[in-house]
Amino acid sequence: MRAIVLLSGALALSVPMSGEAQSPTVSPTVNASLDSSELPVWLFARTSQTLAEVEQMVTRSGGTVRQRSRWLHAVSANLPVQVLRNGARDLTVRHIQRIAVLSRINDRSQPAVQRAGPEFRSNPVDYGPSEMPVRILNAIPLATTHNLTGTGVTIAMLDTGFETELPIFATANVAKQWDFVFGDSIVRNEPIDNLIQSNHGTSTWSLLAANMPGTMVGLAPDATYLLAKTEDVRSETRTEEDNFVAALEWAHQNDADIVSASLGYLSFDDGFSYTPDQLNGDVAVTTVAADSAVANGMIVVTSAGNSGPLAETLASPADADSAISVGATDSLGSLASFSSRGPTADGRIKPDLTAPGVAVFSASTISPTGFARVDGTSLAAPLIAGVAALIKQATPTLTPAEVAEAMMFTGSNAGSPDNNSGWGTPNAHVAAIFPEGIRLLAPLTDTLASITPTIAWDHFSVAEIGRPVTTRFVVTTVPDGEVLADTTVTKGTFNLLTPQPPGTRLTFSIEATSSDSLTLILPPARSFVIPPWVKLTNLNDPSGLSIRDARPTFTWNSPEVASPPGPFTYTVTVSKAEDQAVVLSQGGLTATTFRPAEALERNTPYTWSVEAIAGGRGSTAFSLGSFVVIDNSTPFTTLLFQNFPNPFPNISLGGFRTCIWFDLADSGLVTLDILDIRGHRIKNLVPGNGFPDRLEAGRYGRPASSDPSRCDIRLEWDGTDESGTPMPPGVYLYKLNTVRETLFKRIVFRGN
Repeated sequence: MRAIVLLSGALALSVPMSGEAQSPTVSPTVNASLDSSELPVWLFARTSQTLAEVEQMVTRSGGTVRQRSRWLHAVSANLPVQVLRNGARDLTVRHIQRIAVLSRINDRSQPAVQRAGPEFRSNPVDYGPSEMPVRILNAIPLATTHNLTGTGVTIAMLDTGFETELPIFATANVAKQWDFVFGDSIVRNEPIDNLIQSNHGTSTWSLLAANMPGTMVGLAPDATYLLAKTEDVRSETRTEEDNFVAALEWAHQNDADIVSASLGYLSFDDGFSYTPDQLNGDVAVTTVAADSAVANGMIVVTSAGNSGPLAETLASPADADSAISVGATDSLGSLASFSSRGPTADGRIKPDLTAPGVAVFSASTISPTGFARVDGTSLAAPLIAGVAALIKQATPTLTPAEVAEAMMFTGSNAGSPDNNSGWGTPNAHVAAIFPEGIRLLAPLTDTLASITPTIAWDHFSVAEIGRPVTTRFVVTTVPDGEVLADTTVTKGTFNLLTPQPPGTRLTFSIEATSSDSLTLILPPARSFVIPPWVKLTNLNDPSGLSIRDARPTFTWNSPEVASPPGPFTYTVTVSKAEDQAVVLSQGGLTATTFRPAEALERNTPYTWSVEAIAGGRGSTAFSLGSFVVIDNSTPFTTLLFQNFPNPFPNISLGGFRTCIWFDLADSGLVTLDILDIRGHRIKNLVPGNGFPDRLEAGRYGRPASSDPSRCDIRLEWDGTDESGTPMPPGVYLYKLNTVRETLFKRIVFRGN
């Protein structure tokens, strides 16, 4: 049961933290109504009080107890105005709040019955002129194919009264009935009642319990009913919230599964009304009680109200968090202009659902024919309660929230719920057979974890009447739409065993078909990406690396792959960065590491790659940069190595600069210059730039032993001249001049 939230704003004052020792907070509407002899109020007990103690206090004060609510921990009572005028200090309760009267039902009735019109068609169940809403809700297959008529489900009706002896109710199973207005067990009209007293309740109940084939058949004629007369329509008698709250608790005590209440409470008898900002799910007692009823296991369905088309025109308890509030549509599915709109004051979407509420054929106690076409959300609410009853009969273990979700996910507006129609009009057939729809269980992220992914879904909450279920599974590529699989499966998983290239985007649809040929489709709303078959995990820096080990260990990893077509086999290839000449290739590997048997040549830049093979297909990953095995020994001969990368810039092999290495066998004067193709010097690298005129014998261009990069940055050329001006693309030379020889190499510059 949800906690009672203390009222604020126009309805109450805040309660001091010391609580128990303070006078009660008093709704301003109490003070506004002290011109009568007595006043109906709610007395909310303190946590330390029992309801019996509050009732004794009412009696001592000269008042009379009306109802008690254990859910609200409150008592409704008529209290002498003098008690309230003298102050509420002696009323040791937490809060005093006025009792609201029933907001005008305001349904529109046309007594002239329109018999079989263009919407009528023959069915195994002959609904006669009452067929329209049953057809629009797609509930006919549940009655005709599966004989779902509400058997085993108990529905409590809260309304103005019910003419239980009408012929259309001859087969209705009424377990209990109670008149909360006069405190007896007669819910039909009595001599003291207004002539129209029972008309509204009889009309709403007939949409569920009527059973007169050819004239009118309700959605749940075989359900068990609890009939609660809660409202007094006589102008001189208040129709109050406390009857509604008491009826909810009575319904719970009598094991109701569903409550249908085409009622709304908004205004007080002195003209005060709940304001839109107070319809937040926590203020009105009917709202709080409705949420408590759901928390106690009942499905509560209530009409949204007939005060549209403006926004924020709901009446309580339609603002309840957990209750299903229902708007009205016409026979074409268009929202009725009078249907109340949301949102609630705290921003929640309301109404939740819609159902036919325009020209709905129903029983009438004031029409000469006994039937009428009626407009109003009062008609829409019991129709949704009837759909809930059929879902509950099909799968009795469903919770109130699950029943509500079943209707919402099948709603005509489920893709874009709003504060006009909520989730729209439910499809009763789909909701009863597939109450949880099709839920995707895997994959849950856009990038797949396998190149042979497993797709898993859940529709095992299918009602027993819909089993067995067969599922058609279709996989296509995006965007070209190539069909990779189109098959029928009997379980909730499918393995795509044809390996796809990395980066391939896949989408899939699932069509579940029940035993009665109802098909539910999970459309291809998302696409999923096949991951790379190989990711190199070392010697893969775009800026290049230098290493000391001539037999380095190459490592990589791969995603999952089913067997068959897996496991992966691999081929490792090592090539010279200068011309991609292959120096090493080893295939047939199954591990994700490889160490060559022979040492690689030192002072030579290399790239490497791994090809992964599965199911006769392969995918190759190439290193982003080069690596070189450094030799720190004194060279035997002077060498000028080819720059790398070449051509440059080359992002995949080294970025925007190119590196120049040379070996010097003899110490002496050395120059290293960049020349244009005609031999004019563009830039000097040695001497200067940190190098002296005389160099000792050794290997130049390699990084220091503590530097993980591939090059001495002093011997990199970025394509600029001495002044830093970029050179045009073309072929350039670099010239090494030593005491014994002069060496040249070509550089291909692509430009910046």
